[in-house]
Amino acid sequence: MKEEKKDSGEELIDIDEKGNKIEKEENKEKNTNKSTYSKYMIILAIIIIILISCYYFFNNKNKNKSVFDKMTLKNMKLKNRVIFGSITHDIKKIEEVVKNNVSLVITDGAIVGDASTKLKKEGTFMVDNDDCIQELKQLPEIVHKYNSYILLDLVHLGLMSVDKPLYSPSVDKGFYNKEIESIAMTKEDILRVQDLFVQAAIRAKKAGFDGIEIHGGHLTLVSLFSTKKYNRRTDEYGGSNENRARFIVEIIKKIRKAVGNEMIISAKIDSPDEDNGKSESQFLYNVKALEQAGLNLISISGTNPIRNNEDLYFYEYSKKIAEILKIPVVCIGGIKKYEQADYVLKNSKIEYIAMSREFLKQPDIIKKWYIKNE
Repeated sequence: MKEEKKDSGEELIDIDEKGNKIEKEENKEKNTNKSTYSKYMIILAIIIIILISCYYFFNNKNKNKSVFDKMTLKNMKLKNRVIFGSITHDIKKIEEVVKNNVSLVITDGAIVGDASTKLKKEGTFMVDNDDCIQELKQLPEIVHKYNSYILLDLVHLGLMSVDKPLYSPSVDKGFYNKEIESIAMTKEDILRVQDLFVQAAIRAKKAGFDGIEIHGGHLTLVSLFSTKKYNRRTDEYGGSNENRARFIVEIIKKIRKAVGNEMIISAKIDSPDEDNGKSESQFLYNVKALEQAGLNLISISGTNPIRNNEDLYFYEYSKKIAEILKIPVVCIGGIKKYEQADYVLKNSKIEYIAMSREFLKQPDIIKKWYIKNE
């Protein structure tokens, strides 16, 4: 190796025996650092582009959602994103709605058992024995005739019952009859009531329903187990978020085992309500636990509607859980207009909207929406 000097004042250049330039070590290090820096900048730019693309993709995905999208929920091929929420089991009213393009019906609450004599005499919607199966069959037959689907809502009234027997997680007064004190459920009572839900789900399957909904809202029995106020137990069904969710989680698992994988299992649960002992942490724990237990669909209701967004009572909580769950979320409460339904779908990951009272007023409201948006 020798050094070559071209002109005075110029840096000496190392060359090898063949006259090729030899790069100094410090220059090699500088060039390597520059190369590495360039690679990192390219990678960073690619990551930024991917993140921006994902943001616009998911944002536009919501913006492109429509009330009239055809949907698939398990084995159900739905005509749109609209559900007739649980408010009636009257065959004529349900037929009037489904023949006007509603995809899915959820019946009024069918009592799984422990109903008082008074309620039975009043003709309460019951699903507590096999004698009801034949009569129940009429509902799926009518709904399926119009290529729609139907879930049977299952409920245990708990403190909502009007007279004895009253069952609840802890001893309390009845909601409608303050003179009656409830029975604090033993472990045997809990297992028995869970089996009431399972047997009711089996009857729903035999009657031809496409699935069931567990009514865990409105401070019915399932709802009571998720409250600090009404569930003051110190065993495995009380005292922590996990324990207070155990009652409904076990119901879901037992129903799934009994009816198989084809049937839809949905649930309606209460939104947070501190006055009734329903904390937000319990609410968020519940929705995740129910999904893990095998739930297919969930809707949020409650005892304390948040009246904002033009009376979309439970939109905010529905939107919140739609961000964290993989199963579809239904928004119900206060939806009366197409514009409200459209707003809900386009501004959240909520997949379905449901109406109840509005369908009783306007059975053909969805058909009107179709005509309006043609």
